[in-house]
Formats: sequence, C-alpha cells, structure tokens
Amino acid sequence: MQTDTDTVQAYLFECGDERLFAVSIDPYGRNIPRNACPEGWRLKTGFLLGIHRPVPAEIDPKAVLRGIRDAGYYVWREGMSRGTTR
Repeated sequence: MQTDTDTVQAYLFECGDERLFAVSIDPYGRNIPRNACPEGWRLKTGFLLGIHRPVPAEIDPKAVLRGIRDAGYYVWREGMSRGTTR
C-alpha cells in the first residue's frame, strides 16, 4: 500500500520531437511500448516520483503513479490530459 510520503525512483523519457513522453521505473525504459516511439525512447532525467513531488514535465503525478502501479510505465502526449498504459 502506498502512502502520501512514499516515493519511487522513476525516469522520464521523450520520443524525439513528437511531444510524446513516458515515465518508467526501468532506467532503460525497456517496458515502454516501442510501437509508440519507433525511433526509440530517449532518457531525459531520473527523479523521485510521489504524490507531493513534481514531475519534471507538465503532468499530474497522480496519473503517472496510477500508470506505474498498473503497468510499470505511463505514456502521454504533451497537451493531452490523459495518457495510456496500453
């Protein structure tokens, strides 16, 4: 069970100039679907992910945490309010 003070090491990836981003708990992003980014995900930064910690991108950490809990990653397009873990 995760509490508000729990954090997890996470990694922010970007897909070229597509404005497509992903967060994974795998530092190599091996669990992020390759079909979403055929040219390959590029690691931008590592960070601590938690309810009350900012994500180094314009996204609500709660959505990212749900994706991480469900699939180990979360993908979204900048400007879109919903991402996907499928």
